[in-house]
Amino acid sequence: MAVINTNKDHCNRREFVLASGLFVVGGLVSCDELETKPSTKVAKQKTKPSPEPISIRVRIGKNAEKVTIAKNTFTKSTIGDKPLKVEINPNTKVTINGKTKTTSGLIMLHPNKNNTFDVVLHVLVEQYLPGVLAGELFAHWHPATFASQAVAARSYAVNLHIERKTTSHFDVTDGPSSQMFLGDVTLDVAHRAVQETNGVVLRWNKEIIPAYYSACCGGLAATAYDAISGAESHQITPLQGHSGKDKCAALKIRSWNTERSARLLRKRLNACANLMNIPSFADIRSIRSIEPSATNQHGRPIKLAITCRRKKVYEVRAKDFMRAANTNVSALPNPQRKLWSSFLVGKKVGSKLELSGHGMGHGVGLCQYGAQEFAGAGESWQNILAWYYPKAEINS
Repeated sequence: MAVINTNKDHCNRREFVLASGLFVVGGLVSCDELETKPSTKVAKQKTKPSPEPISIRVRIGKNAEKVTIAKNTFTKSTIGDKPLKVEINPNTKVTINGKTKTTSGLIMLHPNKNNTFDVVLHVLVEQYLPGVLAGELFAHWHPATFASQAVAARSYAVNLHIERKTTSHFDVTDGPSSQMFLGDVTLDVAHRAVQETNGVVLRWNKEIIPAYYSACCGGLAATAYDAISGAESHQITPLQGHSGKDKCAALKIRSWNTERSARLLRKRLNACANLMNIPSFADIRSIRSIEPSATNQHGRPIKLAITCRRKKVYEVRAKDFMRAANTNVSALPNPQRKLWSSFLVGKKVGSKLELSGHGMGHGVGLCQYGAQEFAGAGESWQNILAWYYPKAEINS
């Protein structure tokens, strides 16, 4: 049986920018399972946020076998079968699998059943956010871009904290499947953005929304209902996207080209049929073309028609195709050239499938490249957020 890994093929903005110099015509990605910045669940907030400062629980190590905190090393045998609390000083070095973060807060070590443990940092939300901004944005970008990202990241993290505080031992992770988090950072523009927007979140009907964002929407907004999940709470107005073309539509970096072996891509789709519960993937025997077959209200593709050599057409959700195409399958070579968004078309040329698309990531909510263009044109962070989250309340 093929071993399928759908969790390791996340992408990030810096990786795309490097790749775009090689593969992109004209010359972007945030992902969600590949497109997942951020996660797919949304809370119905039956409880209101506490007036007390919120500590975000960041899983900085998953299934770790060893962690070094300052000068102390912990393994599953030293932790035992119950969570272990480790007090740390400001700017403590934490090393997991050879990678080191400098962090402040409190660390909890949660044992798993497979002789490993999760490393979870508890850090006050305002102390957490600079490390997110430093991971999500380029250091030279505009202060208004940083401020708008601060509000979006705070809203997303607090929303997940409210949802998960009684059901999980962590709220967010520290990578592109959730929010990038670099730990304690000294980037001045990040700290100033957090201070300027202190406590400000995005709300709808007085509830904090999961303020999704991606690196580049490709010019047209996605809706959370189509691109993230069909949860009823994803149908709220602020997550339905803006009308009209985004500022990023004028950027060359919004477009990308890549190619795949048509045969290997077909086999990858076949292998994902059971895992993703999409039976039509198993029926595909060849791929001649891929074209949008349905769009959202803004014109962004939400379904793709895959046409085989016998002209039979298989219609699949665009996000499912992208996720499957980027999945590692043990019986096949790992994809070397990623699909950066589900906003794409494809055509077979010889034995290859030439794919071209727009954007980086799911395209829901704030578009980081678009926000930077708005900021450069003099727009305030409040106006930027009003564009990307229509009719959301912007307050503390």
